[in-house]
Amino acid sequence: MKFSGYLSIFGIVAAIFGLGFIAIPEMIGAIYGIPAAPYTVIMSRFDGAALLMIGVHFWLFRNVRDDDTKCTILKANVVGGIAGSGVSVWVALSGLENQLAWSTVLLYVGLAVGAIYFLASPARRA
Repeated sequence: MKFSGYLSIFGIVAAIFGLGFIAIPEMIGAIYGIPAAPYTVIMSRFDGAALLMIGVHFWLFRNVRDDDTKCTILKANVVGGIAGSGVSVWVALSGLENQLAWSTVLLYVGLAVGAIYFLASPARRA
């Protein structure tokens, strides 16, 4: 996979989730087994805005050519992927969400592993 493909895939996924959390937080929450309460709806919308921003960043950076910039993006993705994986595993094991919580774990692990894959070799980032 190319660097641009990696950022495009995660950018589109982040933007779709972000728009979903902004527009229909109650429905998205119900899919994951999260009850709709006013504070969960508000937090979902804030999270959705952040995910939309991340998705747009990934999309706009997908064709960047400077290797230092690529490495900076990838390092941030490793940190975010590891942090998100940790939180997602905790949520999945705690029973706060239904079994779909593990799909969130997979997304964050994929983000981190993909970033490590590209960081490991300058040729892969070319």
